[in-house]
Amino acid sequence: MKILITGSNGLLGQKLVYKLKVNKTVSLIATARGENRLIDATGYIYESLDITNFENVESVFEKYKPDVIINTAAMTNVDACETQKEEAWLMNATSVEHQVKVLESLKNNSYNPHFIHLSTDFIFDGTHGPLTEEEKPNPLSYYAETKLEAEKIVIACKLKWAIARTVLVYGIVDNMSRSNIVLWVKQNLEQGKLLMLLMINSAHQL
Repeated sequence: MKILITGSNGLLGQKLVYKLKVNKTVSLIATARGENRLIDATGYIYESLDITNFENVESVFEKYKPDVIINTAAMTNVDACETQKEEAWLMNATSVEHQVKVLESLKNNSYNPHFIHLSTDFIFDGTHGPLTEEEKPNPLSYYAETKLEAEKIVIACKLKWAIARTVLVYGIVDNMSRSNIVLWVKQNLEQGKLLMLLMINSAHQL
């Protein structure tokens, strides 16, 4: 089985690469914008891919024809999404449309890819829970709006698909380009700093 991961330089992407590359039944293609930031480059193929560029997506997907695509790439900085709305929409919604369109064009009787999209519980307002899959979304930020739009694109596509809504993604990866809330709290506590954490809307928004 050929599995292609987008956003493989990110936190979740790296974890998936290291998890899947040891599976002998999987032929793994890791993709991200720019150079590979993973220290261990064995057991998989790395391909530079800008998912906001339709021609680039078309070229890479046609080359490998992956059986499963796990789309982890996204602009996840909530504050930046508010000030850079065009980039946020391009990265979080348009890029998903590019991938879906290319895969639909390649789909035939012998090739039926499965598109797995990583979304977020930010599409809900956090006023109540636990939630079911049928819960009505109520996004409160532009980031959430872009992620909800991506879900709509996936749901409407003609592919096999699945959507996973993450709550809080944290951890340590190779050549980290940014921190995350858990590491930030850990670092400040280790330095003896007093933290005032305000819970806003949902349990993961700090």
